[in-house]
Amino acid sequence: MQPQHHSSQSHVALCLLALSLGIAPTAVPGQALAPTHTQRFASAEQRAKAAKSEAETRLQANPQDARSRLDLGMAFVNLGQWQEASVEFQSAAKLKPAWAEPHTRLAFVLWRQGRNGEALEEARKALALDPNDSAAHRYAGRLLLLSGQSRGEAIEQLEQAVKIDPTQTDAHFDLVMAYRAIGDAASAWAQLRLLQTEFPADEPRVLYVQGLLAGDQGRPLVAINYFHQALAANPHFSEAREDLGIALTETRRWTEALETLEVAVRENPASFRLAYAYALVLFNTGRLVEAEVAARRALDLYPGSAETRDLLSQVQARRAEVERNHP
Repeated sequence: MQPQHHSSQSHVALCLLALSLGIAPTAVPGQALAPTHTQRFASAEQRAKAAKSEAETRLQANPQDARSRLDLGMAFVNLGQWQEASVEFQSAAKLKPAWAEPHTRLAFVLWRQGRNGEALEEARKALALDPNDSAAHRYAGRLLLLSGQSRGEAIEQLEQAVKIDPTQTDAHFDLVMAYRAIGDAASAWAQLRLLQTEFPADEPRVLYVQGLLAGDQGRPLVAINYFHQALAANPHFSEAREDLGIALTETRRWTEALETLEVAVRENPASFRLAYAYALVLFNTGRLVEAEVAARRALDLYPGSAETRDLLSQVQARRAEVERNHP
């Protein structure tokens, strides 16, 4: 019995989230002076708060300044205040209707809020205003990929993003996932080779992608090695931990899988594939009471899973056998 992969779309979403470091568009600088010593050594939060204060000061003088609205929105993005950022980007778009950039940035914020349909609409609005907006192409491609509705168009958008701006490394990461989703291994590996020229060998995201592609090739031991390396480089890389746990389960390395999945299910309790794998590992390590609880949890997450029902039946039968033999 192998771990199920309920909804490959949800797994693609997790992988995309894992590869999303640095996806936010950077603020467009104005006529700024050279940074002071204090500014150079300020934390990211301090810099964001300073940018917020500066933009608010400009808006007090001119509330209709679209650029200041955009800069304030970007400061909110860097502070993780998504709703406030959304309001400012919408205001900037209203103040300057022919400007694509507010729509592009709003697409990013809406995606981070889980409002993917609205985010895609904003990306399309940006592209209608500026067909050469590489970030808008990237967001459109990512959102189409997440929706699972038009992978062909998703790839077209992502390819256009890197054509316009070859330095869009996040788009290359997304293309890896897009090509994997349609089974185009050759193109996925080609994107990986490009990324290997841009990042050091110990970059966690590159190691993670190598693990995913090795797993696709049926080389689970190689995949496990790459996932271990990714976690060593970034111990907080939860998606690498999840795929490591799944790979260890598929190779029946029950004890190692248990140690990994115990952490992974705490980090992502809403994942069916983790819940199922965890139940399977608990069953195979003889922890039957916990296995039954975990199997029921997996069924709560995906009531239609026949394989989980079968696993639950096996757990209950084994428990009954143990109780008969050891009354």
